[in-house]
Amino acid sequence: TPEQARGRSFEVVFLPGLAERIFPQRVSEDPILLDALRKELDHGLPVQDDRVQSERLQLKLAAGAPRRRIYISYPRLEVARARQRVPSFYALDVQRATRGEIPRFEQLENEWRREAAAALDWPAPVDAARAIDEMEHDLAVLGPLLRHPADDSLKGRARYLLDLNEHLARSLRARHKRWESGWSSADGLLRRNKIVDEALAGDLLTARPYSASALQRYALCPYQFLLSAIHKLEPREEAVPLVQMDPLTRGSIFHRVQADFMRRLQQSGGLPVTMENLGNAQRALDETLAAVDEQQRDQLAPAILQVWRDSIEGIRTDLRGWLQRMADSPSEWRPIHFEFGIGFPPEEGRDPSSLKEPVTLKGGYQFHGYVDLIERHSGGRELRVTDYKTGANRTRDGMVLGGAEVLQPVLYGLAVEAALHEHVGEGRLYFCTSVGGFRDRVVALHEVARQRGLQVLETVNRAVERPFLAPAPKEGACAWCDFRIVCGPMEERRIAGKNPDVLDDLNTLRGLP
Repeated sequence: TPEQARGRSFEVVFLPGLAERIFPQRVSEDPILLDALRKELDHGLPVQDDRVQSERLQLKLAAGAPRRRIYISYPRLEVARARQRVPSFYALDVQRATRGEIPRFEQLENEWRREAAAALDWPAPVDAARAIDEMEHDLAVLGPLLRHPADDSLKGRARYLLDLNEHLARSLRARHKRWESGWSSADGLLRRNKIVDEALAGDLLTARPYSASALQRYALCPYQFLLSAIHKLEPREEAVPLVQMDPLTRGSIFHRVQADFMRRLQQSGGLPVTMENLGNAQRALDETLAAVDEQQRDQLAPAILQVWRDSIEGIRTDLRGWLQRMADSPSEWRPIHFEFGIGFPPEEGRDPSSLKEPVTLKGGYQFHGYVDLIERHSGGRELRVTDYKTGANRTRDGMVLGGAEVLQPVLYGLAVEAALHEHVGEGRLYFCTSVGGFRDRVVALHEVARQRGLQVLETVNRAVERPFLAPAPKEGACAWCDFRIVCGPMEERRIAGKNPDVLDDLNTLRGLP
């Protein structure tokens, strides 16, 4: 720091950051003890003028330390906000000291811009010899080559990049292949051979079970499906400011309370919920939430207790709204199973009738998952499966599979039929919070819906067998993908230049209503 340079000298000194709000920083009074009171106390307490003089002294110490040369610079852009910065008035003082006059701000900015010749989208000087690190040097070399690609005299100028490091060379060649119009091994798993067949043999849908949420990822992007459902990768957990409970924890608590509460009412004879027994049901709901809250709070140890409590109160409000609508709208459906596990043994929080083994659907495809609610029609003719949703309702009228992105209503229905050997007539999504508007989306399990559900399973299984597990995201899918850091931000643009014939199966799935 300039203070540490006091009394010392150096051949060369670099003084970066001569921009407003960096050097000098914004000077403000101490809000606890204002300058007027400081002066009245007269105990040598620093005031604003003292702070300004101290800062000027820092500049003088830095300027007096070099014996031969000093380099002074300022950042022209505030990267976080993509906003232009203004040089500090201290920079004008330096110019006055060296030139004998004070230049205009515009003149100073233009001179420094020509000197640096770097930009946010290409942070490198024009002359590679002036680069301060390897990245700036390589960009400075590549800049002229990209601006004049047709000049034969420039060919081979960047060859050194392929000779520097074998890993860099492999990366550059793979990047080049990924931007070609043809599909290649650089795009992901696309070529079938003995090694690939052996590696993926145990991941066919006929060899091991998949859940509906895992299968839904294929329609969004086959590569996302590969990383998540086959390789079992997850994004690295990172510490973030805690301002509210994360959606996954909130949804887990919500579902747990619903299952425990409904099971409690079933055991006490409190089902169905009507206006007559609503009061007792509300008390049971509050007691169930309190028990789950205590258990989860003890297990997760939230850092800010008030944030946790506020989130629990929000859950309580939505649960009461869900219960009120249950009482207001008497139904012909009677609940029989809650959090019914298929491929998961009975344990705390799951229905006692849960099946330990996954089920095998038509075609030999294995399936597992949790069904939030199974109901029986009062006439005893058929069953209905329900998947609770705690987020916003983005489904459309007439939806069956939603472009193979909403598989729970159909696949849960087929799985419950295979598990309980009873006919399932409907699958349902119930958006049971205020965010979802307490609306439901019912899908009739007629023959067409069943065929489309099996079509999804057949297509995904064929993609694993062929294989076709390349980054081919649906429009807008990259913005919310957990693995964007793996692929980079331009996959949609890159895929647009590829041969589209390979995507026929995938596009057919995405076109399913």
